[in-house]
Amino acid sequence: MANSNGALPGQQNAGMYNANMNNMPAAGHYSDMQTLMQNMEALSGWLQQNREDFFRVQEDLEKVERIQGRPGALETVAENGDDTENPHVQRPTVSGLQRELDAAKSHIEELEIQHGEHLRLQSQYEDVLTEAVDRTRNYVFQQSEYVMSLHQHYIQLLQDSRKETISAQLIHQGWQASLSRLDVELKNAMKAREKEKDPFRRKIAMLEEENRVMREKLGWEKIVHDSDEEGEDAAVAMSRGRATKVAEDTHSVTNRLTDKLMGLR
Repeated sequence: MANSNGALPGQQNAGMYNANMNNMPAAGHYSDMQTLMQNMEALSGWLQQNREDFFRVQEDLEKVERIQGRPGALETVAENGDDTENPHVQRPTVSGLQRELDAAKSHIEELEIQHGEHLRLQSQYEDVLTEAVDRTRNYVFQQSEYVMSLHQHYIQLLQDSRKETISAQLIHQGWQASLSRLDVELKNAMKAREKEKDPFRRKIAMLEEENRVMREKLGWEKIVHDSDEEGEDAAVAMSRGRATKVAEDTHSVTNRLTDKLMGLR
């Protein structure tokens, strides 16, 4: 039946449905799914209301059909089987029955219009529900594919990181082995250098001793050598140069001593 604002309940529901569908955001997010579920619940309520209205319309139609098809329905029967006419009972007139029939037909037309609107809403609800199910299924499938691809991507990253870590460990071990070999080679080189210095040191010591003895015989002043020149940090070249100098000095002293001895003879 008509409401206070002149619109049918089915038309109001259709307006609400269209407003909600026009404002419904795109599916694919959590808030969109919540909005979709709320609309589905609202449509379910409207469908239940449509079914109840449809059942009421069917009952009213059956009542009208029974009233129209029942013979002698308008005749009155007195109490206790008395067929005498009761003057206090007002018989229905043709005009009154016609008005009631017109009102019933008008009500039936309104109910049929409302029923058609409800059927249209039900069809729209089923279409929207089918589309929502398809979109939800596609969304779930896409999310599953995305999660699987993301999982595979991170697995690949972990494998690459593991390979890089193993490679870095191997490189580190190689560096440690190289440093160990270098340390051994340096120690061997230092030992070889020390062994290389030993003959020069012994020769220098012998020449210094010989020089000292000859200077004592000649009565010359002793030569005090710098201790730094005898340190372990002196290079082999310096040792060789010093040995050459000492040898020359010793040779000079020897020549002078020889000349002196020859003069004494």
